[in-house]
Amino acid sequence: MPGLSARKVEKDSPVEAFCRELYEETFDRRMRVPYGDLWKVADKGHADYIAVFDSDIFLGFYYVFFHKENVFIYYLAVCPEMRDRGYGTDIVDLIKDSYPEKRVVVCIEAPHVDDKLVSVRYRRLGFYSRNGFIDTLYKFESVGIMYEVLYWGSQFDPEEIQDILRAFRRQCGFRR
Repeated sequence: MPGLSARKVEKDSPVEAFCRELYEETFDRRMRVPYGDLWKVADKGHADYIAVFDSDIFLGFYYVFFHKENVFIYYLAVCPEMRDRGYGTDIVDLIKDSYPEKRVVVCIEAPHVDDKLVSVRYRRLGFYSRNGFIDTLYKFESVGIMYEVLYWGSQFDPEEIQDILRAFRRQCGFRR
């Protein structure tokens, strides 16, 4: 990770504009939390919104939510022109190193045969597996998308994912 730096995203900054654009172009609209809610949770100190740079070159961002002993990777995105250079692995390592006392949890879209993006989904699963994440084999559906849960660190009960997601929604101001 030589030269890699993590900087908290500041509201209304040029970096935030890069992050927001990457957020909107990378994640399917069904997967995106209303942008203002991301700030609401981060402003309360329950999440980190971090831009990642190699020297002064913007690589991407990550957004993690804290719940009990878990750090939940809500979003991790690398700029398209910077992909396939090992930066995703560097960012995952940065997350692990930034929260050494926490378990890191992530949900990815579950690959399934009828999916035209099945190879992308398997590639993402392989990426997290190569980075030490364990597939819990637990799947759940949300907004018409099937997800599976992976973790890195101490043993994780995959049923906890619903607690994590409910806690995030509560921080956003939803009752459920």
